[in-house]
Amino acid sequence: MKKISALLMMVLLAATLLTGCSNTTATDTDNTPSDTAEKLSGVVKTGGSTSVEKVMTALIYQFQEDNKDVTINYELNGSGDGIKNTISGQYEIGHSSRELKTDGTEDGLDATAYAIDGIAIVINTGNDVQDLTQKQLKDIYTGAITNWKEVGGNDVAITVITREPGSGTRDAFAEIIGLEKGGSDIISSASVADNTGAIQTQVSSNPNAIGYMSYSDVDDSKVNTVKYEGVEISEATLKDGTYTLKREFFLLTKTGATLSPAAQAFVDFVMSKAGQDIVADNKLLRIK
Repeated sequence: MKKISALLMMVLLAATLLTGCSNTTATDTDNTPSDTAEKLSGVVKTGGSTSVEKVMTALIYQFQEDNKDVTINYELNGSGDGIKNTISGQYEIGHSSRELKTDGTEDGLDATAYAIDGIAIVINTGNDVQDLTQKQLKDIYTGAITNWKEVGGNDVAITVITREPGSGTRDAFAEIIGLEKGGSDIISSASVADNTGAIQTQVSSNPNAIGYMSYSDVDDSKVNTVKYEGVEISEATLKDGTYTLKREFFLLTKTGATLSPAAQAFVDFVMSKAGQDIVADNKLLRIK
């Protein structure tokens, strides 16, 4: 009987061990990601604001590094085209550096702010003017002030440089300093630059020029920034609100539209901590 009992115990122990091994194997299999899980792929068409080029290029680069089968096509053609082409469906995601108009012409879009950018007033590195008020800027851009000596500079005519109509930077700048809608009252002799880089190039090559551009794109070796209402532009003054010449950057999508998985994943990435870290790395303020 003792031999039978011992044998029975051995059989029961073996069965228990086999059951335990079987359960462990099943659990391990359940916790292993499926090799057939669908990966993101496809082409996402985007375009619009040139002011967001630096940060958007960085965001797109990282997203594509993380998702090798996704291509994001980004056309640089200004906020106006970004808005128009998203409304028409040409772009899944548009880019704007200004808010949408409320006159009905830009209805049908959702705008998601993802960064705050300062608008820097830039002059040539050989120009000693340090500070301009809101009124002085308005007068310069409307032609009421035409000589640098009127604002503390040399006795030379001011060369006014502005962005093209439809530019988000132009619209935001015009609204903040009190120009007519879209800057329609900007002096007709102003030189027009079609992107933020062209503003910097023209100002750096002309000792009498003044322009405005995205702070995130300013190269201090090429141009000087001017204080606005006594406040120097910096990340600190943008954060504490003392520098008031600023605007938001927006991702645009059609209201009610279902984005492709790749496009939705990109929007989610931009608003994630990783995306917002890239925003901060590019001299912009986080939204989140």
